[in-house]
Amino acid sequence: MSASSSEHGANPVASIEDAPAMNAPNVAGPANDGVDAPKSKRRRRPANPENSDKAKNQTFYFVDSNSSSKEKRAHVMRHHVQEKRKQRKMSHSSISPEQIQELSVWQARKDSGYDTDSIKEPGATSTPGVAAEQDIPIPTPSAADQNSQPTHTTTPLDPSVQPPDPSEKNPFPILPFAQNPDDIELLDYWTSKLAYWSGQNFYIKTKIWQYSAAHPVSFQAVVMTYCARYKAKLQGLEDTEEIRRHVGQAHKNIQDATAGTLKIHPDYIAMALAGLALCEDRYGNKQECQPYLDQAARIMRPRPGSNIPVEVFLHYVRFILPPSHPGNDPTAPQWLVSFLRGAENLMQKHSTPEYLAQAPQRRDLFQMESPLFSLLSSGPRPSQVPYASRMYVVPDPQTQEVSRTAALIYITAALWDFKDSADKTARFMIYLKNIVEEHQLGRHPACETLLWILLEQGCEADLRNPERAWSTGELLKTHRFLRADLQFNFNEILMSFLTLRAPIRGIDVFQEELQASYP
Repeated sequence: MSASSSEHGANPVASIEDAPAMNAPNVAGPANDGVDAPKSKRRRRPANPENSDKAKNQTFYFVDSNSSSKEKRAHVMRHHVQEKRKQRKMSHSSISPEQIQELSVWQARKDSGYDTDSIKEPGATSTPGVAAEQDIPIPTPSAADQNSQPTHTTTPLDPSVQPPDPSEKNPFPILPFAQNPDDIELLDYWTSKLAYWSGQNFYIKTKIWQYSAAHPVSFQAVVMTYCARYKAKLQGLEDTEEIRRHVGQAHKNIQDATAGTLKIHPDYIAMALAGLALCEDRYGNKQECQPYLDQAARIMRPRPGSNIPVEVFLHYVRFILPPSHPGNDPTAPQWLVSFLRGAENLMQKHSTPEYLAQAPQRRDLFQMESPLFSLLSSGPRPSQVPYASRMYVVPDPQTQEVSRTAALIYITAALWDFKDSADKTARFMIYLKNIVEEHQLGRHPACETLLWILLEQGCEADLRNPERAWSTGELLKTHRFLRADLQFNFNEILMSFLTLRAPIRGIDVFQEELQASYP
């Protein structure tokens, strides 16, 4: 294959060689609306055997046949510049020059039926021969590690791994971790196919890609292993050589790290463990999922806020995966009642004229006509995925409803943190409004994306609280063991408090039904 398809999709009418930009091809434009333009006679040049090898290296681009000649030329030159930029990024990697073209082709594929340009967003059964770790001894950070914790701007292992250019159509950078065409093809399942019912969630996919790319071990476990199992699932296969290779490599990396033969910061082990947990829950042995998550949590829990990217991914996986056991605390369900009581007191305070005069955004942000109301309220949620591409939707993960509940709890917990400051409440409301607009969540609603952005805590420093996500996870875990009707009632009560309205079924009714459900 020597052509990379464009977002306009049409006929291959133009190509460009490794020549200066001034040698752009002369692409014919559309018909002139019935006006017969005089045809100029052109002499055919004899075939030049010296150009035969150059012709083989031509790259063809697909352009819209209805575009003007100027638009076609601009389209071809834009892609030519992007290809050159990719080749420069690859100049220091271990991939051979012959593979660069293959990398570019796979990176540009858009054959899943999605129009990525319309979205503003830039997150298995036990394999034979691979022993699953039941309890991996994870090294704890040393004093030196504590002083050198990775942050938002963690430098990738390889200098050729650079953050994607926001101006580029493709937000996924070419990485040196994939060393052959099969791996490049595998990564295409992540970039162009993988989807939830609410859509492709490009923001989440991009962020997970970037965060895990900080180290080859985390990228192998989070992206490569997941893609191998996801691809096999789409093909109706339980086990493949690709799965054995990538899962085996991910396990070996963790074993080498814990044995001390592979020097790696424990945070990247935590991210790798969370990635393996996600794979096991969806495509493998669900009994192996919780041990991975527990080990990852033991690494990150003592240091909340020390590595936001890893924590965001860990929290997100913990939230969307079903807990394996309800825990040992019989009073845990009462935490939900206490949480609702606190939210009710907060609503009464926020409803006063004096408070609304200081924070008018609190009254308007969750009203029925607002995008946040559509995101957080119950009701039918039509899919954002085109019908022809729904085969790529992750089968029945119920991520939308879980993400909605987690977002309700998280936002309410944040408002409780600001209960003594109308100014902080107002600024947090402005922050919520801005992220919904920036990521077009009103136009492309996705509760998963909203939850991920909340966990990133991109708000002002005095509005952040790294403990908020951990407490949200504990409440969500208890919530998920309730009966379906009690889960629904809990969410409805929280939503009514956010809209500053009294719930139809109050907390007392919820508490009675909750107690009746626990003999």
